[in-house]
Amino acid sequence: MSGTVLRAIIAFIFAFHGVGHAMGIIPALGLASAGGSSQGWFKNWSSHSWLLTNLLGDTISRVLCAVLYGAALLGFILAALALLGWLIPHDSWRTLAIVSAVVSLAALLLFSNALIFLFPHKVGALAINIATLVCLLVLNWPTEADLGF
Repeated sequence: MSGTVLRAIIAFIFAFHGVGHAMGIIPALGLASAGGSSQGWFKNWSSHSWLLTNLLGDTISRVLCAVLYGAALLGFILAALALLGWLIPHDSWRTLAIVSAVVSLAALLLFSNALIFLFPHKVGALAINIATLVCLLVLNWPTEADLGF
């Protein structure tokens, strides 16, 4: 596989994964409310944190939910752009991807109900984050040579 194709595939995964974090921002901004009359999957969609809401209150918890999911969204989009060499310096893509994966894991841990379905949303997000961290930190893959640089 050529470096250009590999860059495009990884960038697409990062961008798609990043955009998925918008789902966590929606309940935090009150754009969707899971009230008592809600049914099915929508009933549990919220920015409630099992740890932070009772400690800090609903407002601060909602702000933190929006900030974490928003930072992960922006970070993964920027990592994709940097990987492609568009608008962002190429050499920052690894750092952006690693930081975004850690922030996304924190968001998932603290605000798991901000993503609607267990699978593919929660499990898929966990898998992408863990794969990102393992590939970049443990396996040191892909190398710059693999990416055609």
